[in-house]
Amino acid sequence: MVGARPCPVNRNPWICRLGSQPIRLAPGAIDVRAFQLHGADVTILILFAAAVVLLLIGAWQRERWLRHKRQVLTEILDLADALERELLECRARLREIPALAASLSPSEQLSARATLAAEPQVQDALRDLLAHRLWLKDHAADASIGELTSARDALVATRTSLNAQLARLANVRADFEQTVRPPR
Repeated sequence: MVGARPCPVNRNPWICRLGSQPIRLAPGAIDVRAFQLHGADVTILILFAAAVVLLLIGAWQRERWLRHKRQVLTEILDLADALERELLECRARLREIPALAASLSPSEQLSARATLAAEPQVQDALRDLLAHRLWLKDHAADASIGELTSARDALVATRTSLNAQLARLANVRADFEQTVRPPR
């Protein structure tokens, strides 16, 4: 380059960029020209800033995904606990029916005993619930949100069905109690 002087070896390269003459500043003053960025420096700074922004966005998305997964797992476990309580309550109610039916006529006792046929289904449901809990224990970390959401939806559907059966069971029990003790 015409007019360019090589920078001495022991001198600050920033000063060489600013010119070959050292700059004399007042004590405590900062030379702003020493911090000027050139084309390549600006490009590197922009790329670095973009990489930091992308990393922050990625970390935020991952945290959001993990929070959603934790929320779905919590919902599944809460639903499983509620379903287990309802299944145990259903089994207890089914076991009370024969005692209520003891004072009924033989044909009515037969229909009361028919309700006991539902108890193995309750036991199967409890076994299935245990199997689901064990699956969650083993695969919750690897399961996708779609799999966890479908498991949650299945528990909701089972609870809805069980609540309808518990309501029918309550009606049967009320009918038995009314038959045993007619209203006054």
